[in-house]
Amino acid sequence: MNKNQQLSLLRDVPVPKALLHLIIPAIMTSLVATLHNLIDTVYISQLKDNAMIAATTVALPIMVIIQAMGDGIGVGGGSYLGRLLGARNEKKIQSTVNTVMALALIIAVIAFIGSFTVLDTLIDLFTDDAAVAVYTYQYMQILTMFSVFSIIKQVLSYLLRSAGDVRFPMVVIMVSLGMNIVLNPFLMFDWGLGLNIRGAAYATILAEAMAAVMMLVRLVKHPSLIQWQFAHLEMNRASLREIWSVGIATFLRNGLPSLSHGLFASSAGLFGTDFVAAAGLARKGEHIATFVIMGIAHGYQPFASYNYGARNKKRLLDGMKLTVLFSIGYGTFMSILFLIFPNVIMGWITQDANLIAISARILIGYAFCMPVIGIYQVLAGSFQSMGKGKLSFFTSILRQGLIYWPLIYVLPRMFGEGGFVFVQPVCDWISALIVCMLARTLIQEIHQMPEPETVSPAEINSVE
Repeated sequence: MNKNQQLSLLRDVPVPKALLHLIIPAIMTSLVATLHNLIDTVYISQLKDNAMIAATTVALPIMVIIQAMGDGIGVGGGSYLGRLLGARNEKKIQSTVNTVMALALIIAVIAFIGSFTVLDTLIDLFTDDAAVAVYTYQYMQILTMFSVFSIIKQVLSYLLRSAGDVRFPMVVIMVSLGMNIVLNPFLMFDWGLGLNIRGAAYATILAEAMAAVMMLVRLVKHPSLIQWQFAHLEMNRASLREIWSVGIATFLRNGLPSLSHGLFASSAGLFGTDFVAAAGLARKGEHIATFVIMGIAHGYQPFASYNYGARNKKRLLDGMKLTVLFSIGYGTFMSILFLIFPNVIMGWITQDANLIAISARILIGYAFCMPVIGIYQVLAGSFQSMGKGKLSFFTSILRQGLIYWPLIYVLPRMFGEGGFVFVQPVCDWISALIVCMLARTLIQEIHQMPEPETVSPAEINSVE
């Protein structure tokens, strides 16, 4: 896709068709990212060592934190770049790309140092089992030492998508998934190199490295709206301010669920070990549906950033409305499936009859929040796409922090298992209502923007 085609997708293609072209690759990317997290666990489970399996669970919060840092830089930079592209501010575009790449490398260096200094301390916070701690350290030290590849892959995926280059990142991430699937058994099992859990980590890193190199080549060599030359790094103050204002919100929004997991497990533990296991399985069942909603929100963001920067209010509002309606329609469809076939869905994940019965009840609770999750994700993503730092920050800590934490502590203790089942639905409905009220101000602002042809050159060059 050349420069004109990328720009046309964001600017000229009819809104439904443009959103379809943006959302489908984003959904596929979200799906592949979800599968990446499952592959290592599936292969490690074949080693028949429960301590190794537990190590992947202990490692998850640390992995999420590193991923959230990459997401913060990528979303913050992508949002600003999209607005600059819409405003045709070419001078600041290059400066912002250079700043984003510098930040990505700095975060990678911090993660590398942390793999030797604080990793063991973090692991001790999540497990008291000595064997699990040893395996977690073996696994995570490799991933954190070489996290530069995963961070750059994430950041470049957002940057390319901000310029309308949506298919290439999807293809690269799918290829890296296939590479991970092929390398895992060869590196892990005795018929190959026999590296066990370390082999799983090396397989992930090699797949991430390939994806990062392919995206770097794309950014450096391929004609695009944004480009980068090696060693062109800087710290532009205006770019840093914009990346930080949106990026910190993304970091918190993606990182808080890992912290909330502790409260989730603690409250589920009030009702016994089987309930804890079933609650975790039901959450995986819910994730089967929500990865599509996340893809819808992510696909819409470059469209929103560009058209907000271009002051194309009709196209922007049409896109917002259509994306919200689509997410509601999909969420309602999944809600019906959860209500009618909860046992069937959970039967795909586990064969234990007792766990199926318990997790199916919890999944029915998730059915009541599915129609509104998309409203929250799309509107909160709109705040990020349009550079609304304060609103982005507030909404990032709202759903899985300010609202979820007191609910997950209070409702199960007041109403038993039923209270636990309805924590997430109550949380999501409250979050959606609050975000809708906040979005009214944003929509009023969009209505008051000048039409594209009335924007003066001075106004274009002042957009940050």
